[in-house]
Amino acid sequence: MSKLKRVSLMSVAACALIAPVALGQGSDFFSRDKYESVRERAQPEFDPEPIRLGTFVVRSMGEAGLVSNDNVFATSGNEQSDIVARVGADVSGTTDWSVHALGFDASAYRNQYLDLSDESTTDLTARLRGRVDVTRAFSVGGAVFAEDRAEPRTDFVNAFSAERPIQYTRTGVQVDADYQSDRVRWNNSLSTSEENYEDSEALGTGLNIDQDYRDRTVLQGRSRLSYAVSPNLAVFGQGTFGQSEFDTTQIFGGLPRSRDSSGYTISGGVDFELTALVRGDIAVGYLNEDKDDDFFADVSGLSVDAQMEWFPTRLTTVNFNAGRRVVDIGAFDSPSAVETRFGAGVDHELRRNIILSGYAGISNYEYEEIDRKDENLEFGAVATYKMNMRLHWEVFARNRDRDVSGTAIFGDPSFGQTQFGIGLKLFP
Repeated sequence: MSKLKRVSLMSVAACALIAPVALGQGSDFFSRDKYESVRERAQPEFDPEPIRLGTFVVRSMGEAGLVSNDNVFATSGNEQSDIVARVGADVSGTTDWSVHALGFDASAYRNQYLDLSDESTTDLTARLRGRVDVTRAFSVGGAVFAEDRAEPRTDFVNAFSAERPIQYTRTGVQVDADYQSDRVRWNNSLSTSEENYEDSEALGTGLNIDQDYRDRTVLQGRSRLSYAVSPNLAVFGQGTFGQSEFDTTQIFGGLPRSRDSSGYTISGGVDFELTALVRGDIAVGYLNEDKDDDFFADVSGLSVDAQMEWFPTRLTTVNFNAGRRVVDIGAFDSPSAVETRFGAGVDHELRRNIILSGYAGISNYEYEEIDRKDENLEFGAVATYKMNMRLHWEVFARNRDRDVSGTAIFGDPSFGQTQFGIGLKLFP
């Protein structure tokens, strides 16, 4: 029996055991709106108003800005700087029916480098979604999506001086099934996607940088069963499943090797909104990833996924996050890495239409099969000025640093990068 089936059956069994305990009609035990974060707080004088197009309520935004980057190629030496003009738009719409729903999301952005024009990229995304309310307690939904993006120079795969950032496409479908009674909530999702990466050339040599070994089909599933102990606290158990099937094998150690793998996490946790001015969602458990080819080692250990908000005053929101998971970072000789991350941020409402924000994050990647560890530090500050409902300004500064250690290092992939930018957001 597959791991995905085991997770689903365990969830069904747990639901059957817990459901009879659920109490009668009453409060919404899963509502988490006691506190209002700075970013969530409604400001009718400055918040954009949606547009009605037939039965759809549509929100749209146009964006234009300039960004100064002091190390475009994210290298340890011979840094090159440039100014990037960023122009794009987002649009999303959802029906306002009393039951069921249809919706769409689309975005298009162009990053145009003024001097290093070969670095210019275009990112496109599109998504169609829908939901059918079978009963008041049970609904099913689905979505189809497509993306065409470029990986940032700060990603691992662009550390080998590719002539252009690596482009990739991602297409797929997702289905959801959700149930909620007074004290019981059961959320399920299953998605499949195709990822295709384009080759690039080595800067200055013209040698091909093959990316075909990364093309794959990804299957992902998730099930979470929650029980509300009180209106402020719910406990849950959840399982996730992931499977990657690659289009080709790769020659490693003189023989063709498969990067195919399957993995799962089993965890438990709480989601809460307490009188102590905090709310959050914390899950801790066990992760496992099995490689189809015995040449590569399996991975197992602690799994963490946590987010928390603290509201010291009505005008200030502090947030924290942490996680530990297995990822495919794109390294040819290391099919997976263990990512551990910690982050924090703060938003402060200086005035009703002026928001000051700051953030910092640390992430570590421990590579499997090779002796390499990446330590990343990122921090920044953002100031948002809402001139009126149609026009918002934003200025920011951010810094990224990567320090690489280990014996399996080619060259010096460590780097530091600082960016400053100003942007204008227009809401039609």
